[in-house]
Amino acid sequence: MVPVQILGVYLDPNSGSSIVLLGEPSDVTRVLPIFIGPAEAQAIAIGIAEVEMPRPGTHDLMVEIINRWHARLVEVDVTELRDGTFFAELELATADGTQRVSSRPSDGIALAVRVGAPIMVAQRVLDTAAVGVERGDDEPFDAAQIEAIVAEFQDFLATAEPEDFGAPGGPPAEETP
Repeated sequence: MVPVQILGVYLDPNSGSSIVLLGEPSDVTRVLPIFIGPAEAQAIAIGIAEVEMPRPGTHDLMVEIINRWHARLVEVDVTELRDGTFFAELELATADGTQRVSSRPSDGIALAVRVGAPIMVAQRVLDTAAVGVERGDDEPFDAAQIEAIVAEFQDFLATAEPEDFGAPGGPPAEETP
């Protein structure tokens, strides 16, 4: 597993889809774009900005439940890309030991930003789906760069064979572009 950071949450200017961009923290030379729903994009952005909401949102509620059960979110792992869909798992430390729970990457990321948990991506997923980029570490992406990243990723999805995703078939998609 490779540690990543959130490089930003963006709106694709062509499709209107929300995208979270993940990249390795030390030297961003490749970016993993994950298409997410608008509600999840908003939840991630609120978590990053540490905005206090008058009522808890879904992810704030999930954090409260985890805390009340005396558990801790250890990390969020983006484990797989199957048939164009990313899969993730939450690693929770509980009184009964470590528990792993299946999650959409967007929900896991929204939780991670609220509790400061690391986000990890399987090396195979990065090698398969990450898009190469050239930019300074602290430079935000502009619209043209985002468009190029999304276009390259969509080209990959359009030409990918089932074996490119690790295994043919699988469960119905949780998140698709």
